[in-house]
Amino acid sequence: MGRQAAAEQLRAAIAEIIEGYRTALGRLGSPLVSREDIWRQCRHQAESIVAECAQALEAGSYVTPQGVGEYSRLLGAHRVVQQVPVSESVRAAEVLWQAMEGAVARAVGQVPEEDRLTAAQTVTTAFRAAAGSRLYQGIRGYEEAQRPREPERAEHAPGMSAGAEEAQGIGLLTLREREILEAVRAGLTNRLIGRRLEISEATVKRHLHNAYRKLGASSRVQALNKAFPEQS
Repeated sequence: MGRQAAAEQLRAAIAEIIEGYRTALGRLGSPLVSREDIWRQCRHQAESIVAECAQALEAGSYVTPQGVGEYSRLLGAHRVVQQVPVSESVRAAEVLWQAMEGAVARAVGQVPEEDRLTAAQTVTTAFRAAAGSRLYQGIRGYEEAQRPREPERAEHAPGMSAGAEEAQGIGLLTLREREILEAVRAGLTNRLIGRRLEISEATVKRHLHNAYRKLGASSRVQALNKAFPEQS
């Protein structure tokens, strides 16, 4: 038995961990489980964190996946609309670790005894990095969304510049549309995006069509250039 077996055991426990996580949040009266759409986003983040911890356990170190920061910032901004205090995300991270501890201990028990302390430290470090980076970016997005907008920009709508029109279009995108564009930027096909988000391929196409319309784009490349101009 070794790190690979330990990682597989931790991955196999994800459903159990998430169920315990949701139950604990419910006992605390957290708004993160008050609505299915909010919980779905929260669950996605939690599942990703546990999976990243399992990967770190197998590899021996943690590597931040691409796109995590941008999505977490967008999610933080969306929490303002959902009226979920940013403090709930901080508390949720603590609750998730508590829900993981038993599964982590069992998984670490699969590695040779002399390597268990190092394995446990690897998972702890990975969790802190995975949850911490998401919290940091989420808080940034939350604070940015709370800042008052400059009123004079709205007054120039009739003669709005191309850059301003793009910014306005991005602001009209829903969290799901932005999430799908993030997946597109990561190189995923519509089918893979659907699997990741647990929606049909037709639904992915519908969200992309809506995003294209709002951004004034006719292709994936145009949409990405307008949604993420700093990386185009």
